Amino acid sequence: MRLIIVTLLVFSLSTAVFATAPVENPIVTLEKVGENKFQLKYMGIPEGRITVAFKNEDNRVIFRDIIEAEKVFFKNYDLNKLDLGNYQVEVFAAEAGKLEDFEVYLGPKSVEKTYFAKVQVLDNQTLAFVLKNLDGTEKKLEIFEKGKLIFEEAISGDTFGKKFKFEKIGSLENISFKVSDKSGFGNYISAL
Repeated sequence: MRLIIVTLLVFSLSTAVFATAPVENPIVTLEKVGENKFQLKYMGIPEGRITVAFKNEDNRVIFRDIIEAEKVFFKNYDLNKLDLGNYQVEVFAAEAGKLEDFEVYLGPKSVEKTYFAKVQVLDNQTLAFVLKNLDGTEKKLEIFEKGKLIFEEAISGDTFGKKFKFEKIGSLENISFKVSDKSGFGNYISAL
């Protein structure tokens, strides 16, 4: 027990010396632990309060967390309710001032693409559509003219290819293709 107390005393004295000097090896880290979830690790014994400030792209504080701890701590933050974009996370100590400054980007959830599709112009009335189905699940092809649905077909199998002739339209620029999977995730593809 005495050895533990002496070790803690020596450790706290050594951190007090480092608190006044510039920090070479930061004791604060921010790690991504999930989709828009982060963990703040404070790998030292804080002297006083630790303040964590989250700032948006306009440099406005949108959330402030004040932590009072007398030991090494980890703190989890779930940022899923924030808008997508760039954020800044600043960590301050009561005595030492700013300890660390982290950049955080919250982007859309990554969606694995399940197909590759291409549209090619063959002449002023004909388009060729080719699809490589990467996961083998059924897809849906929709063709729109100026946003109005004019053709729909289910696609199954590993590959699909078809020529489409548009005789009663003014320009192929008005045509767009949409491929979607069972979950509803889809992309619009244009030939021009």
